[in-house]
Amino acid sequence: MTTPAFALPESWVLTSLGEFLSARGTTVDPARQPETRFVLYSVPSFETGSPEVVYGKEVGSTKQQVDPGDVLLCKINPRINRSWVVGVHAPPTIASTEWIRFSPSGACQAAYLKLFLNQDCVKIFLAQNVSGVGGSLMRVKPSTVAPYPFPLPPSAEQARIVSRIEELFSDLDKGEENLRRAQAQLKRYRQSVLKAAVTGELTRAWRERNADTLESGEALLKRILKARRAAWEKAELEKLRAKGKRPTDDAWKSRYVEPQGPNTEGLPELPQGWAWTSIGQLFNVFIGSTPSRKESTYWNGGIPWASSGEVAFCRIKATKETVSELGYQNSSIKLHPKGTILIAMIGEGKTRGQVAILDIPACHSQNSAAIRVSETPVPPEYIYHYLASRYDLNRKRGQGGNQPALNKDLVQSIPVPLPPLQELAELVDDLERRLVIADVMAKELAKVATSTGGLRQSILKAAFSGKLVPQDPNDEPAEELLKRIAAERAAQSARPARSAAQRTPSKPSKARAAAQPSASSPAAPSAAVASSSVPGLAAVRKAAGLSQAQLADRAGINQAYVSQMETGKRAITAEQAEALARALGIAPSALTQA
Repeated sequence: MTTPAFALPESWVLTSLGEFLSARGTTVDPARQPETRFVLYSVPSFETGSPEVVYGKEVGSTKQQVDPGDVLLCKINPRINRSWVVGVHAPPTIASTEWIRFSPSGACQAAYLKLFLNQDCVKIFLAQNVSGVGGSLMRVKPSTVAPYPFPLPPSAEQARIVSRIEELFSDLDKGEENLRRAQAQLKRYRQSVLKAAVTGELTRAWRERNADTLESGEALLKRILKARRAAWEKAELEKLRAKGKRPTDDAWKSRYVEPQGPNTEGLPELPQGWAWTSIGQLFNVFIGSTPSRKESTYWNGGIPWASSGEVAFCRIKATKETVSELGYQNSSIKLHPKGTILIAMIGEGKTRGQVAILDIPACHSQNSAAIRVSETPVPPEYIYHYLASRYDLNRKRGQGGNQPALNKDLVQSIPVPLPPLQELAELVDDLERRLVIADVMAKELAKVATSTGGLRQSILKAAFSGKLVPQDPNDEPAEELLKRIAAERAAQSARPARSAAQRTPSKPSKARAAAQPSASSPAAPSAAVASSSVPGLAAVRKAAGLSQAQLADRAGINQAYVSQMETGKRAITAEQAEALARALGIAPSALTQA
């Protein structure tokens, strides 16, 4: 079991997460209270930022009772970091048994513990120490989590740490929002450039200057069709001669099938000099194959073989697998020349419809089609960028059936706008110059996105090693705090246990009483949308002396969501409005009136 080392300030103490693990709590069977409304912290609802409000009859299994301020850590597949603080709700509040429950008590602030659990080092440790048969059944046990070292600062310093992290993360949130906006703008720029290229807008001025010297797209198409027929006739004659036959007339030429042009119904009008054609009319199209995997001698030779996964908007300069000469001779694979375009045909994910250019001669699998563009004067880059520009349309052509797929006929029928040959050269040159710049920008933005994630982890690392905020010598040392909490627990355990009939609810504090609605107040339906923002939320929170993290803890809402609600970037549901109002001890209407 690998755990990190800590060098801590003098006022801190190194304890373990087990110090705050809840003992086995009360289980609840909501089905026995079918008409009772429960606040449910389920695993799926974590992504929404707020718990579900459900009737007991809608819950199909037993749950665990949780209390405000409890910290929940998801057992399932812990490589996905999911930790949550239970907010203040009208009881009963329950949670899935797929959560490991921590009760920080007075020694540790819930927000501090939650942020500690959000570290990558914790996530990696948990992911490396799961048990189960695999996949979604992999879980981490509380007993595994318990010994993990936990640095505990004085209570006042915990509050300073949480506040500082909140402040820094808020700045990062703004930066990441700007980054996402820039990435979206860059994506739109690429799409607009591709569209301008394949509609003739990109080269309009050039075309007008050179209109008198251009061979039309129609004339280019006729040349290509003539060359294709001549190549077929030559191949047929060679086959006949190989069989010792000599044709006495031209009857054999009637076997040639003219490639089909496109269905132009609904296609846009093209610039003067351009012509509509199709992939199948312009180029030979081949479906690949895979030599037998059972024959090891068919593989690891000198012939490149591309899988559909390698067809990913790129230039293929090498392949992950190779085929031997024996495998080539004993299968139907074909070696395609450099400049061939591959288009992926299979897959429900992103693969279907993606394209690639072969920069080397290579074979390919049956899950992709090879378009031999290099056999014609058409630049392969033009067909590559054209197919990339209609990626979504090509994917739709392959919909239907249990496994959506393209096929040879569908690929051959893809319509293609064909400019004059001279214009094609100008178009490709201009297009690639613009896209190179876009690619450089995209890589830089990706680096920034990666660095912001690393920066968050650096902030957390500094926070939990005592380097984020200064220490105050007047703070009560964490060791004394733990001793006092331990003494209180010992005193509680020494008291005689009471039966369930003897137990009475503890009197809530004034703040809790103000935050909780009366028993007659029904919970608001979680599906109802209250407003697109809460204009007075930040002011009310500050007036209550709460940080965003503290308000998020009390309301049981993701802290990032609270930040977005305050700035109007996230819609708030009626259920969330109720939770915020309860946490602040005000009426929900006061939020919009502030």
